[in-house]
Amino acid sequence: MKIKDTAAIILAAGMSKRMNSPKALLPFDARHTFIEKISSSYFDWGCSEIIVIVNIKTASLVRQLESMPALVTLIINEHPEFERFYSLKLGLSAVKRSEYCFFQNVDNPFIDDTILDLLYASRSPDTYVSPVFEEKGGHPILLNRENMDFILNFQANDANLKFVMSSMDCKKVEMPNSKVLININCPEEYDRLFDLQ
Repeated sequence: MKIKDTAAIILAAGMSKRMNSPKALLPFDARHTFIEKISSSYFDWGCSEIIVIVNIKTASLVRQLESMPALVTLIINEHPEFERFYSLKLGLSAVKRSEYCFFQNVDNPFIDDTILDLLYASRSPDTYVSPVFEEKGGHPILLNRENMDFILNFQANDANLKFVMSSMDCKKVEMPNSKVLININCPEEYDRLFDLQ
């Protein structure tokens, strides 16, 4: 594994109202939760910094997980009402040395080396990189340093993330399958994709 000049931010501070339990702690398999699987995927790929944003209710539970990579930085979003944009700003403020940064929600645990390799190969100092499948955008998104600085310097903390992203140039990269489009928001979606009995 070669360490790359790239961080990863995992947004897991939402209240998971539709799921009725924290998405970060949903079982991915018999040994790993969503947050453990996602963090490990970025670590194994070679991210030099991994930052997980949680809310105050789930922070202590995430700290107790045994399979989180040691280099993970855990940050508490004390204002989850500001939603994803504020969580992303908190995460970016903790990036110390990386020139690029992936970010994604915790409700898509299906990232893998193929996805990350394709996005990283298309990295650019001029645009952020977004995965697409059949013309639909997904996650994770790869930001460059200019993007990171733009978001950090954006005055509002409660801005709409899609609106802010729309003001930056984007390079779209076609993916080989629909993994990048999956969002698991409710028990029915989880049950459809996972059979851990």
